[in-house]
Amino acid sequence: MFGEIESFLSLFDRVKKFLKSHVNPSSDLSTRLVQLYEAHGVHRNQIPKVIGQGLTLHDVSTDERLLEKLTDKILSSTCQLFGINRDWLDGASDEIYPTYNFYKCPAKFEEFLSSLLNKSGSDCLDGVLLSVDKVDRGTESVLILQETIGSINEKPYYRYYLCSGWVLSYWKSRGYISACVAMCWKNNVYVHGMYLDKLTVDKYAHGNHLLDFGYNGVHQLNGIRWYAEDLALVPETYLKNIDPEKNQFGLNAALSLWFQLYHQGYLDTGYTDKSVELSFNHAREKLA
Repeated sequence: MFGEIESFLSLFDRVKKFLKSHVNPSSDLSTRLVQLYEAHGVHRNQIPKVIGQGLTLHDVSTDERLLEKLTDKILSSTCQLFGINRDWLDGASDEIYPTYNFYKCPAKFEEFLSSLLNKSGSDCLDGVLLSVDKVDRGTESVLILQETIGSINEKPYYRYYLCSGWVLSYWKSRGYISACVAMCWKNNVYVHGMYLDKLTVDKYAHGNHLLDFGYNGVHQLNGIRWYAEDLALVPETYLKNIDPEKNQFGLNAALSLWFQLYHQGYLDTGYTDKSVELSFNHAREKLA
């Protein structure tokens, strides 16, 4: 009997959720738009200052009033401003942000970074590398570049670029993400490291969750900060949490890749000198 009651209540809850989502699904559009602006640093009452196009404070005072004013032009310009997938805003997809994959492609990352610098300059760019602080071949890390695209009352608002697909415990990923971080630092785009729990890293790594850091930026995440530039400069940091694999193959392969990328010029942070190469040579000798 109790099982039948429980099954009925479960069915009732599902029906309620279905009806709620289908009574006026278009109302979710204005709700998502407000969430998007606030997550990126623009308060609801400031939306008219960013959108323009005749919107007033009265128009954005409720989601229902805003819905009446939304046009395709407003939606398209919002997606372009924040780099958001239009399908998500329309409610047709779970993917909010496009993700970029530069695994084994440092030259393509260099081109990508150069295009951002040409558009906004290094003063408007910084970043954070989110990862777990352990050997974990099942978690993808993410490099988030944060671009300041405007300000209201001296408070900035942002656009984000998600560079994902890195498994930092795998030696190849470690080498190539180190090159990307080094290129950022060489161009005065300061990328910091942040150790977080696996659930939080997974939450942000695939572009399916709003980067809701608001005015505080990505560096206000509640994690353990570390020096991401040391991936290119300090052997102990570069080798930390790499899966050693059988007979230390992972560690030796990681060091070989470091030297390959170093001689190709991809690991110059702007602070690199001869002593860095010597320290990595010493690390390789210790593993021999």
